[in-house]
Amino acid sequence: MLFLTIFALVVIVPFVYMFLVSLKSPAEMGNGRIMPEALLDLLRLRGISSVLVRVQLSDEQLATLNRAPGAPFAPFLAVPPEKLQQMLLPTVPRDTLWGRRISLEKPSAAATFIVGIFELPDPEGKLRQLDQLTFLCPHPSGNAWTAVAAKRLPNTVGTLLSRLFVNYRSLVNWDTLASGKFWQWLSRGYPRWYINSLWVSIATVIFGVFFDSLAGFAFAKYDFPFRRVLFGVLVATIMVPYPVTLVPSFFIFAKLGLYNTYAALIIPGLVSAFGIFLVRQYVQTIPDDLVAAARTDGASDFEVFWYVILPTARPVLAALAVFRFLWQWNSYLYPLVLTNKDTMKTLQLGLATLQETYGTVDHGVQMAGATLAIIPILLIYIALQRHFIAGITMGSVKG
Repeated sequence: MLFLTIFALVVIVPFVYMFLVSLKSPAEMGNGRIMPEALLDLLRLRGISSVLVRVQLSDEQLATLNRAPGAPFAPFLAVPPEKLQQMLLPTVPRDTLWGRRISLEKPSAAATFIVGIFELPDPEGKLRQLDQLTFLCPHPSGNAWTAVAAKRLPNTVGTLLSRLFVNYRSLVNWDTLASGKFWQWLSRGYPRWYINSLWVSIATVIFGVFFDSLAGFAFAKYDFPFRRVLFGVLVATIMVPYPVTLVPSFFIFAKLGLYNTYAALIIPGLVSAFGIFLVRQYVQTIPDDLVAAARTDGASDFEVFWYVILPTARPVLAALAVFRFLWQWNSYLYPLVLTNKDTMKTLQLGLATLQETYGTVDHGVQMAGATLAIIPILLIYIALQRHFIAGITMGSVKG
């Protein structure tokens, strides 16, 4: 029992760490802290003694802000920008409030601005009475400060939760979905990769389990010429590394005009030597008298397979379905070779290429994508858990 508990912790800890990293902002990466600041603020309800301010910045303003001394802290004034007599300030006033930058978010890939969220200390509650503040952004010349309008965000649990899951909202293009553009949201980026992986994995599982079980039934219950030789050759193909088949597969699908199609992603997984071997070994344990009785009642060969073999072999088919889903869901090399369009990428391929224009990687967004990628695996295992355990433990008890 102790060993199983330790093993469970070893498996769960990396997932928990990945989830916590997915909640961190870019400024928190590599700071040595496990817990993200947004989660600590939510647990402590820090919004009571501080306020969150939203600032809309251009790429140029963000670049000058990152080069300014004191980053990630930035100056604010507790007055609207239109009340300033000078929009270009030579120095920072004495009554400046310094806010800590907690997140940067680009609402969508087509957006020309970046939204920054800053936290300002407000122990006396004066800032909570203001709707607008002034953010002082360094001027590109380096000798002045530009006044930019800033809006105070309400101190609610919803605001803190929105800040906590900012990486997830950026990953799934939440603003596009919230604006009602469902088909546009579904046609590109992470949602498209997710749907591609689901479609390819489910189609491979359904058709693959059917063909594997059909061939396994034939090898187990039929006597035909060279059956043992053919089965031996089939099992021997398991020892062939599948990367060896990548180049031939590429040329075959390219010649057939199936490159960059779902067919190229599904067809290679329709038949598995391991699946045929697994089903054949299980079907051999089914009594021949059961098959003979069905044939005596007038059942055809396919009816014997459909009404007798499949229900009896449900445990091994459930185990095979889980294995097949995991293989296809985590597949990377085949989608990399057989597709080159962004709209045809699967989830694993999309996550590997999820980076900004200059090759920099937002690890928080990538970890958010990896966290969401685990959900279908958990759902499949929970749905088939009872049959899966029966399938992998078959033959362990005799008598």
